[in-house]
Amino acid sequence: MKLLLFRRFLLAGFLLMLVALGLGGWLLGTRWGQRQLEHWVRQQVRRNSELVLAPFEVTLSPWRDFPHLTASIHHVSLTDTSFGQQHPVLAVGRADLRLELASLVRKQVRITRLVVWNVDFRERVDSLGRSWGLHGKRRHTSAGTGPPLDIALDSLLVHHFRIQTRNDYAHSAFGAEVRRAHLSATIAKGVLRAHGTLHGELSYLRNNRGTLFRRKPVWASVNYALEFKKHEGTLHHTRATLNGDTIRIRGSHRTIANQPGTRLNFRFDGQQPLMEVLRAALPPSQTAYFAEATSPSKARIRYQISGLTGPTRRPRNILTFSLRRAQLLWPGSARRINHWDLLATYDNGPAHNLTTTVLTVQHCRLYSSAGQLNVALTLRDFSRPFVSGRFRGKTELPQLAAVLAPGRWQARHGTAEMDVRLHGLLPPTDDGTDLAVAQKSLSVRGFVTLRDASFVVLSRRADFSALNVRVGLRDSIWTLSHASGVLDQMRFRASATTTGLLDYVTGQALNMAVVGRFAVEELRVQRLRELLRPPSASTRQVARQRAATASNQLATLGGSLIPPGVRLNVDLRCTRLVLPTDTLEQVAATVHHDGQQVQLDKLAARIWGATVHGRVSWPTDTLQQVAPIQFHLAVDFDTMNYRRLVARLARPPRRSAAAPASPALRELLLAANGELTWNIQTLQLEGSENIRRLRVQMRKNGSEINLPALSFATSRGGTGQASALIRLDGTRLRAAHVNLDLRYATLDVQRLLLLLASLNPEDKSVPLPAALVERRAERRARRQQQAPGSILTNGILRAVVRVQADRVNYGAVRGRGFALESHLRDGVARVDNCSLQAFQGTIELRGRMLLNVDRHHHPLHVQMRLQDVELPDLLAAGTAIGLSVPEQDNVRGSMRCATDLHTDLDSAFLPRLDQTRCYLKADLRDLELLNVEALSQALKFMREERTRHLFFEPFSSEFVLNRGELLIPNLNLNSNLSNMQVSGNYFLDGRANLYIGLNPMQALFGDNDKRIERIQQSEPLRRPNHKLTYINLQRPAAGTRYSVRLFKGNEQRQQQALLQQQLRQILLTQRLDTTLRLLR
Repeated sequence: MKLLLFRRFLLAGFLLMLVALGLGGWLLGTRWGQRQLEHWVRQQVRRNSELVLAPFEVTLSPWRDFPHLTASIHHVSLTDTSFGQQHPVLAVGRADLRLELASLVRKQVRITRLVVWNVDFRERVDSLGRSWGLHGKRRHTSAGTGPPLDIALDSLLVHHFRIQTRNDYAHSAFGAEVRRAHLSATIAKGVLRAHGTLHGELSYLRNNRGTLFRRKPVWASVNYALEFKKHEGTLHHTRATLNGDTIRIRGSHRTIANQPGTRLNFRFDGQQPLMEVLRAALPPSQTAYFAEATSPSKARIRYQISGLTGPTRRPRNILTFSLRRAQLLWPGSARRINHWDLLATYDNGPAHNLTTTVLTVQHCRLYSSAGQLNVALTLRDFSRPFVSGRFRGKTELPQLAAVLAPGRWQARHGTAEMDVRLHGLLPPTDDGTDLAVAQKSLSVRGFVTLRDASFVVLSRRADFSALNVRVGLRDSIWTLSHASGVLDQMRFRASATTTGLLDYVTGQALNMAVVGRFAVEELRVQRLRELLRPPSASTRQVARQRAATASNQLATLGGSLIPPGVRLNVDLRCTRLVLPTDTLEQVAATVHHDGQQVQLDKLAARIWGATVHGRVSWPTDTLQQVAPIQFHLAVDFDTMNYRRLVARLARPPRRSAAAPASPALRELLLAANGELTWNIQTLQLEGSENIRRLRVQMRKNGSEINLPALSFATSRGGTGQASALIRLDGTRLRAAHVNLDLRYATLDVQRLLLLLASLNPEDKSVPLPAALVERRAERRARRQQQAPGSILTNGILRAVVRVQADRVNYGAVRGRGFALESHLRDGVARVDNCSLQAFQGTIELRGRMLLNVDRHHHPLHVQMRLQDVELPDLLAAGTAIGLSVPEQDNVRGSMRCATDLHTDLDSAFLPRLDQTRCYLKADLRDLELLNVEALSQALKFMREERTRHLFFEPFSSEFVLNRGELLIPNLNLNSNLSNMQVSGNYFLDGRANLYIGLNPMQALFGDNDKRIERIQQSEPLRRPNHKLTYINLQRPAAGTRYSVRLFKGNEQRQQQALLQQQLRQILLTQRLDTTLRLLR
């Protein structure tokens, strides 16, 4: 580079001296003389070239340096017009020449000093090899001739000389600037001799491998000779300082007749910074590894350039460099070389290009506290580097990372012992711009033992620490023995054999295989997916091959979890397997992957407190229309909280924004096909009753889930059998049909309802007014479209529930022979048939209950038929629940009753009395009243023997119960005392406002015994048409005495009219069904 600068520099100076030779004509002081001078100079310039000289200015001053004459030339510019194009090649801002007057008198020209400012020199070679420069297009064809005059130039001063060359054919460029040059030169006997110093800067030097130098200060001491006849120049005793180090330069250059270019033979000796030498000697693909490295060390160099050079030719370059105790440092303290001895030779070969370039490392030794590592290798063909070498010895891992595949990994600490032979093509660097190119794999044989190794694989950010392993290498087969360590905070132990690992990691192959055993404390699947991903170039190749195929994400889980190119046959043990949305514990499985399908055999794991066994498989070949995930699993729970289970299955998976979308386990199961058996020992519900020994068999095929057998027992002694058919829309539940049969020895209806209600997710809404609740519930029940919420209430679930019990309890009701059949649909439980034996009779009911309100409200509408129930038992039940009714000892008889009942069940599934409305149509038989307080107080004017025990003929009547108030519009009775009529209001909290009509004559003087006998024999009593006398009984609260008012007939008629009106209003507004159509 210094040679090129000096040659161009002298060539420009010689052209300036040609101009000076014609100054004598200007001395005539005439315009004609100046024109003659310019004409002569132009002829000299264009004689053998395509150069064109632009107009310039010449001035003369005898006073500037008296007694010498000073000539100044301004704005000299040369343009090369070769190949029909114009390229400026030289521009001189100003040149001052000092001439001796005495020599001019003797007709001699002696220039004692030449000072030049602002010289700009340019050369250009295009991509076709055509060149433009000071030589023009024409070349010399014979031996040269010397200058016509001998010249002695005592002082040649140059200020700001710039040179720029660009060779598009060779993809190289050179730029330099001489800020100041001080030379002396003579031309005598056809030989130009020059010597002096130059100060400047090497602006840039680029070749097809990149930029080698940029803005480097240069100082040179030059001794140069040029024989014009031979066209040969020689440098001797020349020194140059670059990067602060002195280089000795000697050699020659010679132009060849009828041939473009110059034959060189130069030699450079000295030392240079190690980093500069590495960048010049290594292949382009390897220099990036040292981009951030620094070194205080120097490399001893011997650089030889020989052969023909020109626009399309390169010379032979041989660089021999050596190191003693060299150091190489990277940012941070982990990666460094502290002691490096090296002897290597770089030779660009007989073809002078990258293909024939060879780097030979004759001697390389790295010293460390662990020992020494000896390296001997040869690197050929820098376009596709081929390596043949051997690494042998023991060293610290950071030093090994600096020389073995540098840039691919970064070591922090550890030791490595090895004996490895390499032979083959180096893996290329995947920079993400091109597809991976198939090439023969690098042969790697030997072994490597790592102890307490800590390093990072940079391309995948795989962080290894505390790694201990012995790796046997046999080309593409690597055997890992007794490996243990931590990978990205995942502690593991392994013994395995890998095939094609290096080629896969470096992008040379799309496939690799792993066989062995792995034990991991915590395996994070998301990180494993990133570590196993193919390199970017091969990933793009696979992506292009599969671009035309769109496959279901869930059906191709393996394509994202395990890349298709990773073949596996491993035994995996994992304490914790962390999925993006779930975590499995105590995982054990045999993992097979053949490139088309992943299969997990002998799978065992724990999740959500359950133990899972079985096998799972899924496809990875998304080019084929294959079946989705297939599973055959058994899931065993000891104790499971139902609410927590539903919450896990219902809530959306938690995913980070940065992370890629990954399906949750529930999504995978809903998208998969196969068989699943659930066994839950105890399923905890919110109520006091739990489900035990739950066993579920499930078959999944496409969008259908079939549960042919479901069995369980309850903690209260019940057993159940069920079957179900479920249909899915993607991963959403679209419909479910369930058949449930329950069998109890003793059934508590409340607990059963609480158990069923606990299957419904908790409603946290604020309780609403009851009327509003019922209206909203009924509207919701009429909707047919799917609504959000529980499957019990949103129309998804349709179920048939059958219940049988030997004994049954509901509040204060005790019975036996209970049987229920009910249909659940659209948030409504329809009671098709319910029967039991209670109160020594039978009870039947039909109706419906709304489930879609909230847990505190369950609107109920039923119609009941009571057959031959005993009144004492019925009243005893009423007393037990806190109603103010006669005691069971005060009443005898039986009743048949049909009723239409509207009520709202509370959270315990008991009726709310203040929300209960009921129409009753009753037939009473064998009614007897004993010591009834109301009658005793009303008839206290009669003898106690006649009023203490009353017998009644069978009778029928209608009643309405409205929010705890019993409305008695017209009750006609015939007793042993008298025929009677009762009307009024009786409140179940004990208040009363009753009117009792009776015949005083019958009551006082009738034959009481005979009337009793006829009633007991079912003979109808005579009803004389006598006007009844009415007594009003009032009681403001339970526990107080009745107030008795006599002779209230008018008042009774008014009150009865109001009752009839109130009754009609209630029947209309409350929609009570007096036809009792459900019981027909």
